[in-house]
Amino acid sequence: MQRIDSLDDPRVAVYRNLRDRTLRGENIFVAEGPIVAQRLLESRYQTESVLVAAQRAEQFAAIVGGRAPVYVADEQLLRQIVGFPFHLGVLAAGRRKPLPGVEELLSDMLSPHQQAPAAQSDPAAIGAAAPVRLIVCPEITKPENMGLVCRSAAALGIDAVLLGARCCDPLSRRALRVSMGATMHVPLACSDSLLADLTALRTHLGFQLIAATTSPDAEKLPQFRWPARAAVLLGNEFTGLSAECLRLCDRRVTIPMQPTVDSLNLGVAAAICMYAMATAGKSSTAG
Repeated sequence: MQRIDSLDDPRVAVYRNLRDRTLRGENIFVAEGPIVAQRLLESRYQTESVLVAAQRAEQFAAIVGGRAPVYVADEQLLRQIVGFPFHLGVLAAGRRKPLPGVEELLSDMLSPHQQAPAAQSDPAAIGAAAPVRLIVCPEITKPENMGLVCRSAAALGIDAVLLGARCCDPLSRRALRVSMGATMHVPLACSDSLLADLTALRTHLGFQLIAATTSPDAEKLPQFRWPARAAVLLGNEFTGLSAECLRLCDRRVTIPMQPTVDSLNLGVAAAICMYAMATAGKSSTAG
């Protein structure tokens, strides 16, 4: 443990004025609170340092266990460093890694047999394979929804979340807080050419692309028969799915709602779809 006595100490520069700055361009992100900080320590990301209030120092130093420097400051100084009232008493800085592309992520996830040409072209082989459940978000614009999607995906055992290039930062402070650190643990991929990657999923790996919509002629979620390999596409908070994405999809599914409500928050709709996928896979055959 190393004592911090000055607001200007360069060792804690990364934590300074968090409200007013972004760390995305610095290859550093900050986890707030003891739970999220601990999940950073347990994740694939390198922990650069931990900053704790004095009253939490011994407790958290034991958790860190020498994996990173632990800086200790009085609570009043910690608030000055952060730039706003902060009562959780623990911050941790992690070093970013580039997210893998869709092909790289799936090559690590699927066995060689599941990637073989026979499996790609033979529906029986695909149906006999273990289910693979993907969530595809072409454009999540709100960190809160990013956090909700990742937290639900981690809780329900979704195999991966695929993000379009225009999605917000999954390691932003807000996304990390809302997800309770799940954005550091759920398998994520980022696609620079989402339409091409979705076409490859469909053509080469036997995935059915399923659009989650509010269309009245879409299949109702409770009666939907899930294929062995399913990739559910969810549109952003304002415009939904693009026409190009909808044209690629094999099927459309909708969550039945009362007529007084015409749509759900993206994070809520994603969680409902993921729960349906996760539970149906235990009892339903491929559709």
